Amino acid sequence: MPLADRPRVARLCRLGGWGAAWRRCAAGGLVLAAVAFSGGCAREPEAAVAAGAAAVAASDEALVGYDVRRLRPVTDEPLAAMFERLRAQALAEGKTVAVLFSADWCAPCRDLELELGGQHPRGAIGHVRIFELKEEDWDGASRMTEFNDLRRRWYPPLNSYPVLVVLDRAGEAREEMKQAVERLEALGVDPRLPVWFESLRAT
Repeated sequence: MPLADRPRVARLCRLGGWGAAWRRCAAGGLVLAAVAFSGGCAREPEAAVAAGAAAVAASDEALVGYDVRRLRPVTDEPLAAMFERLRAQALAEGKTVAVLFSADWCAPCRDLELELGGQHPRGAIGHVRIFELKEEDWDGASRMTEFNDLRRRWYPPLNSYPVLVVLDRAGEAREEMKQAVERLEALGVDPRLPVWFESLRAT
């Protein structure tokens, strides 16, 4: 990985407080609908609305871990087919899909893994599912061609890690990690991973 990329990774991986600059309460309609149709509810409409909004806010503030799924060559299923199958499942569950290519020898990858082991409010990271692919898994199985072919779909340069790309619903690259750092810094926003993921909910 080019040394110039490591500060970007470090900035994304800083722990601590996070800015709720892109709070979105689209789920509120579902909560309110449930309140409206529940039997025996004696609350005034204003109270029901307030209760529904509070429930959404509480859910968004609950701390959760990152949803990371590591793809390993444990069967003969081609990697491309495996990825598309799991991507379709994630989309059906309402998730935004991201894909991470990393390697054990890569120091910035280890920094990123520390962040991925942390917790943040559900509203910031709960909507993203990350599919992680480790170079060592696929090289050890003599299947690096599949690994590299999948990587080239969104990030053609090889032998540079980590590569973390958020995809759109069609499976095309929406934004790569280093692009996200540059975009958020240009906006004057602290470019950390949960802030990046939360910003994508508003676009």
